[in-house]
Amino acid sequence: MNQSCPLPKVVARTLSALALKICTTIGRTTPALVLSAYVLAATAQSDGPAFAKFKSEMMPKVDQKITVVGTLHDGKQGFWLAFNNWGAYIYAATESGAAKQNDLYSHFRRGQTVKVTGTLRHFEPAKTKDEQREQAVQLAPEHFFFDASEVKISRWYPPAPKNPKNEH
Repeated sequence: MNQSCPLPKVVARTLSALALKICTTIGRTTPALVLSAYVLAATAQSDGPAFAKFKSEMMPKVDQKITVVGTLHDGKQGFWLAFNNWGAYIYAATESGAAKQNDLYSHFRRGQTVKVTGTLRHFEPAKTKDEQREQAVQLAPEHFFFDASEVKISRWYPPAPKNPKNEH
């Protein structure tokens, strides 16, 4: 009585169908998740109401020397200076600024409150579809920045509170 058992064939077909279903689902969702993450990262930087308000306040000051007080954070391009409910990068916009940027990293640390004086700059990515396609994922989001080679940074300490009892 030599009967062949169909169990291995059934198991193999079931596993193949399951694997195909998983791969198809992953194949459809992975690009969508990656694209969603990229879109969120790019738009979160510049499309929110906080950025819109910050931009409306800062655009008139672009290419002018300004002084702001803010907190330093690590950023993708250099220090991120948080101020006015948003902020600006401090990075070397030219090769000559690279040494100064490294010097800033050796003198200042993340979380430190500083006073920054420098020329406010604005970067806006390409607008046309062709330019966006050419730059694809490499495109930096819209942002404000100070060139590290031109900026003056000093530690900032809040003024001591006045004691009303000593003002008699």
